[in-house]
Amino acid sequence: MSPMTKRKRKRRHLTPGQKLVTVVVLVVLFAVSSTVILNLRTAEEEPAPDGSGWEDSVEAYVIAAEGETTAPFYNEGFAVAQQCARGVQVELESWEPYTTEGDGAQYYHAYLDGQYGYFLCENITDDRVDILQENRVYVRSPVNLLRAPGEPEIGSLVEKGTLLRLMGYDYFREDGTVNMYQVKLGNELGWIKSDYVAFNFADAMENWSNDANSYSLHVRRGDNYGGGDASTLDYFPHEKGDFADQGNVMPEQVYALYIPSYETSPAEIQQYLDMAEGTAINAFVITICDDGNMAYYSPFLESQGLMAPYTYEASMEEFARSVQMLKDAGYYTIARITSFKDEALAKAKPEWSIADNYGSLLYLNDSYWPSPFCRDVWQLRVGLAVEAVDEFGFNEVQFDYVRFPDWIKNYLDQGSIDLRNTLDESMAQAVQRFLTYACDVLHAHGAYVGADVFGEVANDYVAPYGQYWPAISTVVDVISGMPYPDHFTSYYSNELKGYYNYYEHPYQTLYDWGQHVVQRQSECSSPAVVRTWLQTWDVGRYKYDSIAVEKQIVALYDAGVPQGYMCWHGQGTLFVKDDLHDAICIDYYAEYEKAQAEDKSLSEYLGIDTENT
Repeated sequence: MSPMTKRKRKRRHLTPGQKLVTVVVLVVLFAVSSTVILNLRTAEEEPAPDGSGWEDSVEAYVIAAEGETTAPFYNEGFAVAQQCARGVQVELESWEPYTTEGDGAQYYHAYLDGQYGYFLCENITDDRVDILQENRVYVRSPVNLLRAPGEPEIGSLVEKGTLLRLMGYDYFREDGTVNMYQVKLGNELGWIKSDYVAFNFADAMENWSNDANSYSLHVRRGDNYGGGDASTLDYFPHEKGDFADQGNVMPEQVYALYIPSYETSPAEIQQYLDMAEGTAINAFVITICDDGNMAYYSPFLESQGLMAPYTYEASMEEFARSVQMLKDAGYYTIARITSFKDEALAKAKPEWSIADNYGSLLYLNDSYWPSPFCRDVWQLRVGLAVEAVDEFGFNEVQFDYVRFPDWIKNYLDQGSIDLRNTLDESMAQAVQRFLTYACDVLHAHGAYVGADVFGEVANDYVAPYGQYWPAISTVVDVISGMPYPDHFTSYYSNELKGYYNYYEHPYQTLYDWGQHVVQRQSECSSPAVVRTWLQTWDVGRYKYDSIAVEKQIVALYDAGVPQGYMCWHGQGTLFVKDDLHDAICIDYYAEYEKAQAEDKSLSEYLGIDTENT
């Protein structure tokens, strides 16, 4: 066979244009392929919308060193990315630790808040019990233990410096602090807020102060009138209520009218609604318990075997309808409870009440008094407050008569009175500790807590009945002074060349009082809202009409206390509705802001005569 002849192929050459197109195509293909590869890698590294994207990941919890509330979360370069609160649940790639070169530290690969990173193995656990590293605390703020979080049943008093063994906790807050610890005191189990403890004895024994060294002021004030030594009270910050996420928002300005327990039928409530319509009023204070009188038949008091001594105005169902009328109309509702002036309770429970040395009840300030030292009385009052919040939806509970009877110093000097003081407390300590307990319980039910105090309490001493402004304001959400001009004592005035009656000068009385309040508030670590009671009743020929009421309100704003008011009349503000109308139509805070913009006082801006009535 003759060899096969190979055909010689002719080589084709690309034109310059074709070469350009080819280059472009190759570049595009490379870019597309690179993007696909990059996307595949990104899909592996970026988290899925609902997590890390790891198929076999595990869940764990962040823990912190003893005495700490956060642990560091490191980025992929092992630099601290953020501090993570203990108790937070995180996702781990696996339980296989990663050991770094050099220091040999061990980490878990983790995913948190959309980021990959690492936690030290010592800061991760799979058991919630291990999250709580501390095993003991010391009491910093003296309080009574609670039997259960949010429940009125009360345990033992724990004094400053007391060592408590930790048994558990309820939950961690967002900042990594515990809300409440379960503790053991001897054989007793109880609960205490973490705000009231320290991790060592030295910190527990410290006292709060500020840049102005306020604690030294309290030490110097001492106990001049028998109500208690100011230096022995607690001034550390107390958590204030904030229940906006539960739909309970305290208005920035509360303008309130008062409703007594015997004017709470639906028909009477409608009259109050008619009175408030078209005015600036946005709240009502309703008495539910007042010295033997109840607004409704209370299942709680019945369960305690103590409903019989009380008179009541309505069934629970009817009272609920009345309160709901106010709430449906958009009003903020405040339940007023007299704490320690209650003749019905004192007679029903004489062993809880103030007596002489022979056990006979003492009649003081027009009534018999359950003792503010008695924890059984505390439980009864706070249990009633819980019922008001849970059953009727009150936004706030206001404790009135949260004090001892005035004018008992002579009995104390003579040793002829039994105050049931089994824990050897001062009166001021009992008042502050009661309000601390009330706040701890009622805050757990989503309600704010207020306390009424005499106008005198704006002064810089502990009053002889146990009220001390800085100690009370530090604890509660709202403090309500009662600077009624006719309650102040007359004094000699050189300017007037004679005795000067305060009630003749409502503006000046409230202005002077407000300036004292500003000073007392500056001595608090966590000052309460100041919402003041106003006088609305006449004194002799001096009529406390809209003009006098307006002067009281404007004086508060001029003095630097622009946080609202409540109108008080013992017979209910419906009794003086015509006299109040013009004064309650003004949104004083809105006018106050306008006055400030013009660098004027509110009285000057509104053209208010600040002289006598």
